[in-house]
Amino acid sequence: MNATKASYIENQFGPPSELVNVAQFIRSTSQVLSLHDHPPEIADQCSIADIRDSLTAVANNAHLMAHLIKNHELAVSNLHMAAGRTARSRKRPPARDTSNDTPQIVKFQEELDAIPLESWKLQPNSAIFIRPVKTSDQNTLSHEKKTRTDDGRLLPDTPQAVITVTVHNKLSWRQTHVSRSSRHVILSSQTLGDLFESIPCTTNEITDEILDDDRVTAYRNDVPTRPGCVICIEGLAYGDGESELDYADKLIQHLQTIPKESANITKAPTSMHDTPLSSLSLRIGEPYWLLHHGNCEHFIVVEQIRLQHPSDTPSGYPLTTQITPPILDLCRGCTKVPAVFSIVNDERLGETPCPMCVPCWTAMGDPQNDKVVVVPFSKYELGW
Repeated sequence: MNATKASYIENQFGPPSELVNVAQFIRSTSQVLSLHDHPPEIADQCSIADIRDSLTAVANNAHLMAHLIKNHELAVSNLHMAAGRTARSRKRPPARDTSNDTPQIVKFQEELDAIPLESWKLQPNSAIFIRPVKTSDQNTLSHEKKTRTDDGRLLPDTPQAVITVTVHNKLSWRQTHVSRSSRHVILSSQTLGDLFESIPCTTNEITDEILDDDRVTAYRNDVPTRPGCVICIEGLAYGDGESELDYADKLIQHLQTIPKESANITKAPTSMHDTPLSSLSLRIGEPYWLLHHGNCEHFIVVEQIRLQHPSDTPSGYPLTTQITPPILDLCRGCTKVPAVFSIVNDERLGETPCPMCVPCWTAMGDPQNDKVVVVPFSKYELGW
């Protein structure tokens, strides 16, 4: 990756923390907790269960949540309108429609209005710090997704760290910008390989080509494979170790052809499947580079490292807690709906392969030669 482009991407994260030795963090934190075991009455006084329960009750009530969301959107809209309004502008911000409020909503709103905190309501200058909704704010999951059902690798009697990581991809229309694609929670006793296997990626849906005289004639219909991967952490390249010459070796060989980059990364002594996270030193907010499936790049960012708590999910790690909906290719014919076919070797089209929807491909009629291959797009079923 180009050094200037890489530096620009890294500036979108952080600033990174100092190195955190995961094993040392677990030991020191466990010792501190053992020295400060509080009696039950102190724990009850410090509990925030009442706040949690009240928030959960509102979140589980569809009418109250809809009321909150509508009020928030209206408040943000009015803030932006006020920020852009001039002295000559006579347009007033819209008021909330209360004609359909139920007694429950009226009582709920009165409780919100009675909150004495000055910071509870958005101030006029809040518009400076409010950004529009992004695709990465959405979540295809309705609940956390477990990776495994067996707990053979978990060590329930040993203190562990719970590590939250996010996965970021470069935008296809602007390669110097990234967007979050998923968020995962993994235990320190698990490996980099466990983390990699839990990451959903549309590239994993790509099937192998069937060639005839170097010409694509069809695609395999069986489950796609994951050919090769490498992740670079703190100057070490961790390959998959599944071949004698894996992606880590190939990366090092490539860097040796670039004198300025040759000394930056060396091959790790273990593969990613043999490297538990407890053996690593990580920086929070630092983007670590992941390459797999040929040229598919991701950036892995550690968001949080903490000690495992009794209230945490007991099994199923790594957990996937968020997946951003993938952006689908639009049909090149109508440019209105997502494409479902990839048309290869059709001379009537301006490109090959060419994404097409069903109506547009049907309107094209039958191809004039037998070289045309119609490939259905993947349904993004793996890892979802």
